[in-house]
Amino acid sequence: MWRGVVTALVVALPVAVFNQLLVAGGDIDGDSPAVLVFWLLILFGAAAGGWGVIRLCPDAGLPRAAASGAITYLIVQAIGVVARTVRGEEISWLAYPLLLLLMATAAMLGGMFGRYWQRGDYGSDSAEN
Repeated sequence: MWRGVVTALVVALPVAVFNQLLVAGGDIDGDSPAVLVFWLLILFGAAAGGWGVIRLCPDAGLPRAAASGAITYLIVQAIGVVARTVRGEEISWLAYPLLLLLMATAAMLGGMFGRYWQRGDYGSDSAEN
């Protein structure tokens, strides 16, 4: 599972830091469509982590794939909470559990895709089998 966390962190952490720097610096507005693109890239990182869990350990289940996304989110948000606390910014505690579930869901979907890829029957029609 830790390889999936590392995989997700490689994608999600730089995107999250870059997003935060742009929003905090005033280069982009918090309501900008660019923020949505950054969020989609972060979710892609979570999905990549879930995919990595299943591909690197074929016996792993989807809960481990989801856990890789959740752990990734906890690591990234821990850094964000410390940074916001140091700057004296307000923290929205209600959003964290919801976004944690979103990251876990994206990682589980990535794991499902990994499982589907692992079976090797993608692109074939089930009626022909």
